[in-house]
Amino acid sequence: MLKKIVVMSGIVLSGWVGGAALLAQEPSTLVLKSGERISAELVDMNGSGFAVRVNGQDRTIGSGDVASIEFVGGPAPDDAQNRVNSGQQVVVLRSGQVLEGRLSDVGGTRPLRLTIDTPSGQRDFTSNDVAQVYLGRAAGQAVATSGQAAQVPAGAQTIAVQANQPWTDTGITVQRGERIQFNASGDIMVSGQASSGVGGSPIQAGGRLPVPTSGVGALIARVGNGAPFLVATNTAPIPMPANGRLQLGINDDHHADNSGQFSVAITRLGR
Repeated sequence: MLKKIVVMSGIVLSGWVGGAALLAQEPSTLVLKSGERISAELVDMNGSGFAVRVNGQDRTIGSGDVASIEFVGGPAPDDAQNRVNSGQQVVVLRSGQVLEGRLSDVGGTRPLRLTIDTPSGQRDFTSNDVAQVYLGRAAGQAVATSGQAAQVPAGAQTIAVQANQPWTDTGITVQRGERIQFNASGDIMVSGQASSGVGGSPIQAGGRLPVPTSGVGALIARVGNGAPFLVATNTAPIPMPANGRLQLGINDDHHADNSGQFSVAITRLGR
């Protein structure tokens, strides 16, 4: 959380007042998942979301409502768009480099410090280093790169997988060896401040995950009450391990504080 301190004539003023707030603000555009674009001064990130100033008025915008934060405008690079399409969160640096990672904190004064959780650990950048931060996909945002539109395979059945429940019954009964293709997208919250795409989150999770080798929040599946297996961003056909009802779930051991959903298109390809 930002600590805003201004010393004036020997008097220390702290908190959300006067010049301290002005020092902390960073011009940005917040793109909401609804597609709305809000020009704002980014100030802070806390448990309630993003603290911003819009036309001089203080506002808080929930983290789950924000698709991206732009310090520099422009379309996402192809690599970044591909990753966003697959449910990852990414950071695009002004150098053009694309990093997989999730924004976990905003701090300091102008330029702001942005703390990113990456698969290799936390890294700090300044808002002078970062062009865009992608938290999810906005309504109407392009869903494929290189000018090609992403298509749900013909004959696919689409299932909504709620993050706040361990398993979702697809209503599909599969046979051992049957090949199933999954095309999944979406972004969920796996705690009050951490989100996950279908590929899972890089944050460290306590407890015992259904698939311990994968990130918390990743899309998983099982047949009947069998052992869970990872789906995540994999779109290659997966042979079913047993006969029974196919279920989809969230790789988490505590679902009550989760929110959001994944959209999963399931295609049966036979043996």
